[in-house]
Amino acid sequence: MHLKRYVLPFAVALLSMVWPTRADAQGTAVLRDLKVVLVEATVIANPDKVKDDGAPAALEDMLRNALKSSGFEIGESPVSAHILLEEFTSGSKAKRIMVGLGSGRSTVAGRLILTDADQKELANIPLKVRGSFMFSSYDTNKQQRKQATSSFEQKLIEEIARLK
Repeated sequence: MHLKRYVLPFAVALLSMVWPTRADAQGTAVLRDLKVVLVEATVIANPDKVKDDGAPAALEDMLRNALKSSGFEIGESPVSAHILLEEFTSGSKAKRIMVGLGSGRSTVAGRLILTDADQKELANIPLKVRGSFMFSSYDTNKQQRKQATSSFEQKLIEEIARLK
């Protein structure tokens, strides 16, 4: 009976030592002492989940803007960055109205990937944002997509700041 009392804390401690944390998994400060970053084209992981042909170019522009607002210049560099686009949808107005509870919202999901000159991955950060939940049933697909992309760019800026 007393064994159970000691097993759980031991298991938690053991898991915390081997389970990768966000900082361990992404590498800390991979952008420290760097002034210029090369931005590469957005890569689409699954074309079936990207419902807008202009999405890759838009996300590439967002990455450029996020890097610039974080104090980086865009140009030739040993470190390159790109977005691996996993999903880009406007959602469904019908679902937002009929089902509610957040269903049918727009989604932008991808990964910020940083590599060095040898194409060794320095960081692979998952990013996922969804359109607004409040009053979403009244939003058009365009409004939902705009909210999600704006949130995605803000999330990029936050993640880049963590890598500095």
